[in-house]
Amino acid sequence: MDSIRVDAGQLISFCAEALRQTGLSPDDARVAAEVIVECDMREVSSHGVVALPHYIRQMQKGGIDVKAKLTIEREGPSFALVNANAGVGQLTGYKAAKLAMEKARQAGVGVVAVKNSNHYGAGASYALMCAREGMIGEAFSNAPPTMSITGGRGRNIGNNPYAMAAPAGRHDPVVLDMAMSVVAAGKIVNCAAAGQPIPEGWMLSKDGLPTTNPDDFLAGGALIPFGGYKGYGLAMFVEILAGVLSGAGLTDEMTSWRLKPDVPTLTGHFIQAINIEAFMPLDEFKARMDRLIDKMHNAPKAPGCERIYVPGELENIAYRRAQQEGVLLARSTFNGLANMAADLGIDFPFKEYV
Repeated sequence: MDSIRVDAGQLISFCAEALRQTGLSPDDARVAAEVIVECDMREVSSHGVVALPHYIRQMQKGGIDVKAKLTIEREGPSFALVNANAGVGQLTGYKAAKLAMEKARQAGVGVVAVKNSNHYGAGASYALMCAREGMIGEAFSNAPPTMSITGGRGRNIGNNPYAMAAPAGRHDPVVLDMAMSVVAAGKIVNCAAAGQPIPEGWMLSKDGLPTTNPDDFLAGGALIPFGGYKGYGLAMFVEILAGVLSGAGLTDEMTSWRLKPDVPTLTGHFIQAINIEAFMPLDEFKARMDRLIDKMHNAPKAPGCERIYVPGELENIAYRRAQQEGVLLARSTFNGLANMAADLGIDFPFKEYV
């Protein structure tokens, strides 16, 4: 089998136990594990448990400080500037989103800028936290340079992902989570691990030439911005909000969490929660969202199209399936978790699949 489905609860418990081995408290380990596994449940596997061995290596080497606490450096009724102190990215994103929502309940909007963090996984996790609380959520993060820019050669800027989520009534939340490159770097890493070529148009070699070899990425190749200069421009503004405004590292001032696990990445985030009730009754907003989604679903279909989806709908469907049938993991990812368990000296609860 190239892929395996495993119980979500068991997978979360296993990941939490692995994280506890690094010195994380049980509560923090559980939160981080839930954030990580949710990515796989939504079949955003590039940001899920495939990255867990890398995170644990960072914790062991010192790039992530498992004892770090968030400190608020500046604060007002609707905003906060937070120093993550090189802590776990998933915990930082979770706590920053909680703080943004707390402020939004009082001020109508809550904005939290974060510096000195680490890779926090998928921004959708934090935007969805807001949507599930009846708010509109946004999450931005900068990243070390992996992407070329218009007119440039090599790696000039991060692919700087942006996520947004809004609640609905009859329908699931609408969720947009995208990097500014044609594809996230994690997908190329997954292809390399599986020995699969990548499609044309995903990346350039270090010499600036098109390539379908995923190994070229680790050799210094660059991702391509989606939409050319448009993706480049959006990446710049994510860098401004998550990097410049927060006081985080900028572009080449940051380090790769995969390649330099002993060094904090200096990542910045920008998380915003909008309290819908400040603008209109939540039920009215959800009804209007349902109308909008229905309009998209009922739009005339192009030849060969059987169904129109709204952003995040496929991931929402995958999430419900994972709840019922188990989390889908690639064989290579599964084997990596088994090896990690052996290295940590903890029980691997899925031995029947090894």
